[in-house]
Amino acid sequence: MTRTERVVAGVSGAHPEVSGHVVRWAADAADVRGLPLHIVHAQDWPRGTSPDAGPGHPAHVWSRHFRANGEALLDDARRIAAADRPALTVTTELAAGRAVQVLREAADAAAVLVLGARRLTGIEGAFAGSGKGHALAGHLPCPVALVPEPDTGVPDYAPLVVGVDGSPASHVALDLAFEEAAAAKADLVAVEVRRPRDYTWAELPEDTELNLAEALAGYGERYPDVAVSQEILSGNPAAVLASASERARCLVVGSRGLGGFRGMLLGSTSRALIHHTDCPLVIAPLPHGR
Repeated sequence: MTRTERVVAGVSGAHPEVSGHVVRWAADAADVRGLPLHIVHAQDWPRGTSPDAGPGHPAHVWSRHFRANGEALLDDARRIAAADRPALTVTTELAAGRAVQVLREAADAAAVLVLGARRLTGIEGAFAGSGKGHALAGHLPCPVALVPEPDTGVPDYAPLVVGVDGSPASHVALDLAFEEAAAAKADLVAVEVRRPRDYTWAELPEDTELNLAEALAGYGERYPDVAVSQEILSGNPAAVLASASERARCLVVGSRGLGGFRGMLLGSTSRALIHHTDCPLVIAPLPHGR
């Protein structure tokens, strides 16, 4: 099975409002790519129970209800996808095991893995650093799309935004962003954010315009129908990109930027954005050779 055969969406019963939005976004992503949608729900069975517990097993009744809850969740997800995209081919999978491992295996056959991500603020957001998004982004051969709670009404014609910093990972993000923009028939905004400590404001635009022009060279010929604009901003990259996400249909970033430590698969900017964007966050896979 090749990696481009389907879009995979992971759903959870913990936050059904997020899972519904995940399914809708994944269905749209599958439709524009001409791919089927595969919806996965992982059940981590407690010790002493089993999905195969028969009538003579002490946990038979509990196991039957536990499994039925998972099947009902997937049935709801299938209905949501069919309501929005009735011609879309949709399959479901109820898998036994830890969610991260189940999704990692499902992603081997995915063009993109779509998951939910709760928006966090204040003290809750300051200590966020775990979850499926952190565990999977940067570790998979495919992009990971993290979809927050129902959107704030960004129009369909809103652009995609891509973060650019000149790193190998951001080149992969640019490739992905142009592919996404072309498939969605959307405009693209390329944003480079520089921390102000090493520059005077007078020096920043000219230097960064040159970097952006070099990064975008050649894409116009490959994607002539994608209208591209450039923005040069100064500040903390995660905070600035999170602000840019307020007006975007999705935000695309690389797994690790220029400041990333070797061996750290998910960079600080991507990590900080996971629970702090207003639109879906798409994290590109690591470049080949890392």
